[in-house]
Amino acid sequence: MLHLGNIANNAFNNARIQRQHGIDAYVIAYENYHIMACPEWEEAAFEGDLGDPFFPDWTKVDLGGYQRPRWFASGPLKLCCSMIAAEVGGRSDLADEIRRSLDRARQSVSGQTASARATRLGQKIARRIRRSPAMARDLFLRRVLAKDDPEQMRLAAVWRQGSAPASPPSAADFASYRARLAPLVGLLDQFDVVQAYATDGAWPLLARRPYFGYEHGTLRALPFQDDSLGRLTATVFLGADHVFVTNIDCVPAARRLGVPPDRITPLPHAFDDAKLVEFGKKNSAIRPPSDSVVVFHPTRHDWQDADPSLVKGNDRLIRAFASVAQQAPALRLAMIAWGRDLDASRELIRSRGLDKRVEWLAPMRKPELWRTYLRSHAVLDQFVLPSFGGITFEALALGRRVITNVDSGMAKDFFSEAPPILSASTESEIAEALRRIVADQDDRHGIGAAGANWIRQYHSAARIVELQLAAYQRQIEAVRDHQPGHEG
Repeated sequence: MLHLGNIANNAFNNARIQRQHGIDAYVIAYENYHIMACPEWEEAAFEGDLGDPFFPDWTKVDLGGYQRPRWFASGPLKLCCSMIAAEVGGRSDLADEIRRSLDRARQSVSGQTASARATRLGQKIARRIRRSPAMARDLFLRRVLAKDDPEQMRLAAVWRQGSAPASPPSAADFASYRARLAPLVGLLDQFDVVQAYATDGAWPLLARRPYFGYEHGTLRALPFQDDSLGRLTATVFLGADHVFVTNIDCVPAARRLGVPPDRITPLPHAFDDAKLVEFGKKNSAIRPPSDSVVVFHPTRHDWQDADPSLVKGNDRLIRAFASVAQQAPALRLAMIAWGRDLDASRELIRSRGLDKRVEWLAPMRKPELWRTYLRSHAVLDQFVLPSFGGITFEALALGRRVITNVDSGMAKDFFSEAPPILSASTESEIAEALRRIVADQDDRHGIGAAGANWIRQYHSAARIVELQLAAYQRQIEAVRDHQPGHEG
């Protein structure tokens, strides 16, 4: 099985848990160098300055001997395809040689030298040229791939299967993918299943190969925008043989786009619950303090933007905390100092006289983040979208109570059972949830334990793999049944 794309390490985490359950999974992450699209971020223990988080320099830190798994490739697309082809074909010596080339290519981009910075700038300019509809290249493509071109007509027909309020895709919308399709065409045939993340389904769509689309917030607003990215997104997900939707609020969006219900599977985010359970056991001595009530808000500070996909509602929490703290002298708030609106949050805290009640923590690696969950009486996520992601399910797995905004009805439809979360969105709702934590400091009602049990039943790695396998099996059988000469 091939995973294409790797935003926020979703492909890596999916492949890792699939391999734990006997699936021969591979990942092509190509030119996504971001720190959160690297295996090291998930698996290696390290300390030190990596430089630019979009282009981390892993040679600057001690990884303790960690090496990337052989089934994961990132770097220039053509080299990634060659390395994975060698791995799948059993040519390990050739794969090792190409892997070393990938290492050198990544270093040439991610290093902190002047040459690496120049390379990054050149790539940025190249991406803008590929994506800009005003460039001569685009005008050329528009003429060559005119409206009556068969390939363009096919993509437009795929788009018309749905109900996106935009215009049909133009040749320019797929130009960047089409220009680099060649290395993938033959490789796709080496796999039983191709799972493409976000808009990377454009490659198997252009190659006329079956694929599964994987959304991670992608369907919330993008396919309804009348711009190049919107048209591309809508066409890619409408062209998918099946769509995995990983956000509660995006299931209605998929249906609104026109993806048939029988081609949608609600799927929990890729998550290795066993790792969290083991961590909790090893750190069982870590407990919240008995002389204060600590609530932890690790979410990035982003609350002044109008885009609901970005904002977290941190200001609502700060105002709610201010009102509750007046009657609860033991209440403390810990937050991580990161996000676009960090300065605005600091100023709001100062204006409410909360400086002595709020602790600012530096951004931290996962192990320390999990220890901080264990030291907290409750974990606070986000309060705008009625959905949740990594912060919430990791905290639940560790038996922490969680306050966040979740639509219980949609959550029940998505997971079969809504998680035991203290749901809150408005300032008054957040304040009431905080009062519940203060009133039940020791969690006598067992909400934290209920959350851990919910993870085991509805959000475990086994459950995630089971849902994917069921969809894969249906698709593989459908393809087999339509092959010439196949009999019932």
